[in-house]
Amino acid sequence: MKLLKFQPWFLLVLLSLKFTTVVNAAPAAPAPYKSPIYAQAKVLIDAKDFLGFRVWVRKTYSQKLRHVEWYDIKNLITAYANKSGFDLIPFWNLRNPKGKSEVDFSLEKADALMLSGKFEDSFEELQKTAKKLKKIENSRYEARKLLPYVFHSMGRALYGAKRFDEALVVYQWIGPNYPFFRQVLFEKMWSAFKAGRVDLALGAVASQRSSYFSKYLLPESYMIQTYLYKKLCREDDLKQVVAEMKEYEDHLKKDGISDWVANDVETLTLWHLANSPELETDVTKMITKEERDREKKQIKEALNLSYEKKKIKILNDLKVAFAYTHLAKVTNTKDVLKPVSELKSRDELLKRDLEVWPADSTEDWIDELGKHVLIGDSLCK
Repeated sequence: MKLLKFQPWFLLVLLSLKFTTVVNAAPAAPAPYKSPIYAQAKVLIDAKDFLGFRVWVRKTYSQKLRHVEWYDIKNLITAYANKSGFDLIPFWNLRNPKGKSEVDFSLEKADALMLSGKFEDSFEELQKTAKKLKKIENSRYEARKLLPYVFHSMGRALYGAKRFDEALVVYQWIGPNYPFFRQVLFEKMWSAFKAGRVDLALGAVASQRSSYFSKYLLPESYMIQTYLYKKLCREDDLKQVVAEMKEYEDHLKKDGISDWVANDVETLTLWHLANSPELETDVTKMITKEERDREKKQIKEALNLSYEKKKIKILNDLKVAFAYTHLAKVTNTKDVLKPVSELKSRDELLKRDLEVWPADSTEDWIDELGKHVLIGDSLCK
């Protein structure tokens, strides 16, 4: 079975986001007034001209700035990253790489430990950081904003340490407003699978199917479903998964970029920017049409290049999932898998004040994401 891998791109973004706040140091003295540079940025933000703001950040990068100006713009970039692009965060931070707090250094150390396989040490470091942030989360907005990133790293460290039940608990602390929530659901699925929690593993897959995300899942999510449905002897569900994988494969071979970008908040944000309509009235007059068109073109080229590379891997991973599914059909499940004969009953779950909704309901609520649990019966005799 394929283990969860740490993806460098995610860690890069995660670290970049961590570097955007100062939460364990004395608050910076507020500037007596906001500079003209900040005022320009705010005009674009207030006009919801996030493509223009993105272009403006690039143009401003080479200008001479006071530290307080750099810091003010950094806060705007962080606050509106889900509109103007998460890639602006590491871009802007490079302008002042020494602007890290004690907490930033702690998080960087924890990630380095994790990448070197020292998961227990990494978790201890992250836990200390989380405790510091929890103490000030009610009074510091940036502490509240940073906590989900710390929890995500904690979950990964616990998974790496094979403490799967505890990883599940930590992943539950992360709410659906977290930008990388679908990745959290993917990792929660693996943790539940490793912990033997069939109901939670398939529930995490159901949450990944939300209309807030791409229509299709990552190949590993299909493989997990295949394995668990075999253990539950649910042949009809297994056939449905195979059909969806085939549909996804055909879609990728044609043009699946619109679904691929929805797998990740970074790419989806850039996709929206690249396809944003022309402004009817440009009230700011700071960014020319030529500059906007050039930025859109560059974003599209970057996304297309990344998609073509990732598509090859996705298709190969789907082939592996298909092969595994075909092997399942010609192998006696009883000989190779221990069947799951019982799941938690509906009544047992309802005693915990849970609501029952079909997983394929067309109505989605953002606060329900991540709370799905499989309610069904094993069909193994």
